[in-house]
Amino acid sequence: MRRTLMMFVSLFALASVAVFFMPKSAHAYPGFARKYNFPCSFCHIQWPRLADTGHFFKDRGFMMSSTGKANGLDMMFEKPGNQNYFPIGFHMEMAYGGSAVNGVNMSTNNNNTFTNIAGNTVTVPNSITGNGGWNSGAGANTVWDIESGGLINNWISFWVQPGGGAAGGSAGPGFGIVKLWVRFDDLFGTTWANLYVGKASADHLESNQRALMIGQGSPFTMYDYQPGIPEVANNAGAAGGASFVGPGGLYVDADGQMFNNDWTELRYFGYHIGSPSSCMTQSAFSLDPCETRVNVDFIPNQGLYGSGPGDGVPGSFTTLTNLAGTTSVGGSPLLNNGFSFYGRISQSFGGWGRTNGEQIGAFALVGMANPISMGTNGQGANPNAVYSREGVDIATNPIPNGGLNIDGAWEIVNDPSSLIATPFGGLGSQTGGVEYMVWYIDVSWQPTFGGFFAQSGTNSNLFELIYNQLDMMQQPYANIPGNFNDVLSFALLDRYWLWGSDRADISLFATWQYIVNDGVAGSLSQFAAGNGVAGSVNQPGFFGNVSSNNFAVGLDFAY
Repeated sequence: MRRTLMMFVSLFALASVAVFFMPKSAHAYPGFARKYNFPCSFCHIQWPRLADTGHFFKDRGFMMSSTGKANGLDMMFEKPGNQNYFPIGFHMEMAYGGSAVNGVNMSTNNNNTFTNIAGNTVTVPNSITGNGGWNSGAGANTVWDIESGGLINNWISFWVQPGGGAAGGSAGPGFGIVKLWVRFDDLFGTTWANLYVGKASADHLESNQRALMIGQGSPFTMYDYQPGIPEVANNAGAAGGASFVGPGGLYVDADGQMFNNDWTELRYFGYHIGSPSSCMTQSAFSLDPCETRVNVDFIPNQGLYGSGPGDGVPGSFTTLTNLAGTTSVGGSPLLNNGFSFYGRISQSFGGWGRTNGEQIGAFALVGMANPISMGTNGQGANPNAVYSREGVDIATNPIPNGGLNIDGAWEIVNDPSSLIATPFGGLGSQTGGVEYMVWYIDVSWQPTFGGFFAQSGTNSNLFELIYNQLDMMQQPYANIPGNFNDVLSFALLDRYWLWGSDRADISLFATWQYIVNDGVAGSLSQFAAGNGVAGSVNQPGFFGNVSSNNFAVGLDFAY
């Protein structure tokens, strides 16, 4: 373990030093930069993360105007003769990363093989716990995508983004829809009435499409956690390289909404800007009301643009085998019905909250269950069952103009017992539903350094530290300990904007993530493959902790 850790530290240090001495910072997504003849740094603090001005532009429906109706500069999109480019862009990313997993036996050697009462051959390791070893390989959140968007008249905008690996994380580079929406602005002569139709993002402080830690999936546990499924395997940091021999889940929760993904939805969005001066204080702290915003999403449980984590619901669950050798929860697509509602209200002061001023918000997700097919060990989820999530978030800037940004969120989740199905034997009687609390803190520091390419612009280098913690407050079965699937993780990023122009952008990055996942060793080992074997959950180490050190270095490119 010590040798592995030293190897990782050396690799990360080399990558960080290389990034540190690389050229000056740059601009961002070239399409809008070409349109307005602005540097990408006008909207981005660190590509692809938006500054306050970028959030203003995005929230207005790709308008510089604050009235809800596009002005003459905004309308250049509908006059191709005034532009020297075709309004379409290409984006790709590639990272090389690895995981050092510890606490679970991932070896297929030195195992015990026997025949269970159903006549099936079952192989389990001699020990559940152990050094899982080192895994590495290439990965990306979205391998490639094509982007186009803008205004088609002064109150209708659109965005289309097909791509490969659209589900994010460790998903294969299959073709999918990352985003696809049309937005109608100022429907009743007021900025309080705007509507998105299609596959759009939820209103969060953080965005899965703008996460800088490429190669780690979502670096926020709050946004990708699935109760019953070990986070160390669910999170792409480990899943991208580690191949666990067990099926992974002790139980399945029918709350399938991946919180930070894009959803097939009807999204109402309203806003009011106090005054232009109140949004441009460029101060660390302000009480001047800048923007009041309200967001309500109507989300069908069955995604229109292909099910999967990228569309808010899982399209299949891991195939698990019961004692009789039959499948209790299979990998076929779920026939989802019902719907969910997500809402968020926020107020910012002195700016949007990303580079200046503060923002405070409150959010909630309430929805109907995704039905789980009946199985030998599964009770099936009641599609009329209702789950809920509630939370608050905040963003502040102790050093204004992007010098130091701190944001965080806290959430509590309640899933009733009718949402839970167990494919794994020996867990005991059901005692209730699932309840947990999760929170994160994200600190970003952005100093500037000189480089080789003076024409590249802003000279920005960004260091980011993210802390996640998740505590289970209630488990659904009597034999599951209270800390099963608790999570504690740290993530560290160094990202340098290598090159930028009105045609292309390139960023280099190095990331590291450390995660401790409590009580999941047995569900990730081959003991779980002997589902229903007497006393398997009582084996020494079955509820042992698993940890992983994950790193990635890579490149992000847009043209």
